[in-house]
Amino acid sequence: MRRIYAAPMHRERSALPSATCPASYPAGQSPGGRGRAIAALWLVYVVAMAIVFRVPIASGFDLGFGDRADGLIEMTILEHWRNVWSGVSPWNGGFYFHPYGGTLGYNDGYFLYGLSYSFWRLFADPFHADTLNILTFKTVGFFGAYALVTRSLGWGRGAGLFVALSFTIASNIALQAVHAQLQSVALLPIAMMLAIACVRAEAMGRHTRARLSAVALAALIAAWLMTSYYMAWFTIFSACLFLLCRAVLGDQAQPTATIALVRRHAGTIACGLGSFAVLILPFLTVYLPKLRETGGEGYFEMLGYLITPVIDMVNVGPDNYLWGWMFRPLLALVHQVLPDDPALPGRVLRGEHEVGFPPIFCILLIVTAWRILRRRPVGEGATVSVEWRAFTLAMIVGWALTLQFWIFSPWNLVFYLVPGAKGLRVVSRYQLWLTLPFLLIVVYAWRARMAALLRSKPWWGVAIVTLLLAENLSAETAAPLSRREQRAALDAIPPPPADCRVFYVVASRAGEPLYVNAELNALYPHNVDAMFLAEQWRVPTINGFSTFNPPDWHFADPLAGDYEARVKRYVARHGLRQVCRLDMRQARPWSR
Repeated sequence: MRRIYAAPMHRERSALPSATCPASYPAGQSPGGRGRAIAALWLVYVVAMAIVFRVPIASGFDLGFGDRADGLIEMTILEHWRNVWSGVSPWNGGFYFHPYGGTLGYNDGYFLYGLSYSFWRLFADPFHADTLNILTFKTVGFFGAYALVTRSLGWGRGAGLFVALSFTIASNIALQAVHAQLQSVALLPIAMMLAIACVRAEAMGRHTRARLSAVALAALIAAWLMTSYYMAWFTIFSACLFLLCRAVLGDQAQPTATIALVRRHAGTIACGLGSFAVLILPFLTVYLPKLRETGGEGYFEMLGYLITPVIDMVNVGPDNYLWGWMFRPLLALVHQVLPDDPALPGRVLRGEHEVGFPPIFCILLIVTAWRILRRRPVGEGATVSVEWRAFTLAMIVGWALTLQFWIFSPWNLVFYLVPGAKGLRVVSRYQLWLTLPFLLIVVYAWRARMAALLRSKPWWGVAIVTLLLAENLSAETAAPLSRREQRAALDAIPPPPADCRVFYVVASRAGEPLYVNAELNALYPHNVDAMFLAEQWRVPTINGFSTFNPPDWHFADPLAGDYEARVKRYVARHGLRQVCRLDMRQARPWSR
């Protein structure tokens, strides 16, 4: 292990020019230099947060991330965790989908979000607390990325500021902020730092420190799985790809070499895997029963969310300031070819498909990865270490696996063979996870040349960095949810009668506009309002809507003639008593 890891890392640090030294302060450095570095860090942080939160700020903090459906579902689960800390709710299920238990397993668990959100709820209402929760995780991601680059990798403050800012304002992560759980990708630099610390400590013989880092990493991943399954699963999957590529490219390709390596570091490996096996038990107790109940995501449901070659790889949306002109004609073309389906352009090019990397950065990445794998790195005089070749190969292979060629895709093998893959429907979200690794690959190869350019021709260097940052910016926003409108509608609903033990909703808002289309309007508004209000009132509801629903859930289309009959059958089947009905179209909204 010492020969494999410690030596390349030492060469990597020593080969760096003084302009890219780690964020330490050598003897003789003036206090003013450190002060300027701290000021630059906070200035860039403020710029990053101003870009990410420009719409909420401009609206006077009325608009927040999410929409009428997903945003309220997320806040429902966050309110659930607040009820857990208050001692009025079991940790693994909320007040919705009554009387089913373990209902947390039907959706992402938002555990770490629940900790942050519950703190902010001491000072703010659900809508402001939700925005502050996103601010918390964006802050973690910014400073985590900066620390990863400057301290763990030792690439200097300039590289750290660029990676932290690029990662925070990345186009794909910003456009997908409507799904708040995906912002937990901010935990990735923390996981990387813990993994690096573990390997380095083990290589130096500091086994206690290595094992503490391994346990901390296991705890983070277990908590992450209970927060956002997609991002945590992608982390585990990509780590396995890296280990496989490292074994193939290094001297552990032979089974005997692998066995010898494991034996030398068995104590640390056992601590990490053993603690993970224990800490993941809450996740397994919640999600495995629901996976057996629902069967996970279907193959053809997943198929529509793979990466279309070229288009989805650079799809930054039609409202991107620099590249939107590339996608507006595509949307018009799809609509012209199939005019009878007006929603088709949005399904194939917008929404979950707006996860691409900006074109200039994407081209730079492909060129850089090719040269690293060919052992001809751009801008680095030193030989590429086997770790960086393995890391680059693993990330490119992972990316390639998500590509779709009509109904065929390499992801088919992952879907059927890799544990947990059937819990993923929107595979395109992998590109959000890949944002930080791809930034690291590009900066690894180009940072020395960029530092030289900034010294010799600073305006050219500034122009290039500005262009790479600017191509992430878009007029599209992931913060359309109006706190004022939602509060006005929800506050107008009277609480249920005192003798009401369970309730269901027919209409929670009178005269509300259609939500997206007739199909989604029949599913979301009344169910989402019911589950959110149930957590607020702490009164169970049979309604709710999630990634998966209970097996006998039939509460769509509440204005249909058979809705009441469906409710009556459910009530009778589960032996419910004192059930109340909410219909805000009536003069007296509540009835038995």
